[in-house]
Amino acid sequence: MVVPLSRMCEGEKGKISRLELPVEVRERLCGLGFVNGEEVELVKIAPFGDPKVFRIKGTNVTLRNDIAMWILVETSSIPLSSAQPGEYLVSLINGGWGLKERMRQYSIQEGATVKVVENSIRRIEVEVHGKTLFLSRGQAFRVIVRER
Repeated sequence: MVVPLSRMCEGEKGKISRLELPVEVRERLCGLGFVNGEEVELVKIAPFGDPKVFRIKGTNVTLRNDIAMWILVETSSIPLSSAQPGEYLVSLINGGWGLKERMRQYSIQEGATVKVVENSIRRIEVEVHGKTLFLSRGQAFRVIVRER
């Protein structure tokens, strides 16, 4: 799945597939390591969502969303809220202690298998260990999954 760098979730990794920036900005970012095929990780998001800190080639680089949106990244991880029906492996729960505890009570933890039954506008129906659960879109957005 190819997404803009600005849409990645905290802790998520991906490989840069394309830079769609003006030449002068592209040259500067290429000098920092933002080149096709290079792995990049979203390390930290500022409290209001902008700017974001990315790790590339062992160095932390801060980018604003208006620049990061033009860097396209290929990633195998997606938010559960975007998942189509099928089985997925939970790779990250992107939230605070309260959300992680609530998800743990539902048996949704990193490494767990989750089956998406239905993904509607209001909620996501999932099966975990034979139990059917309904998650809000906000909760599901913070659960990062990848295909099994």
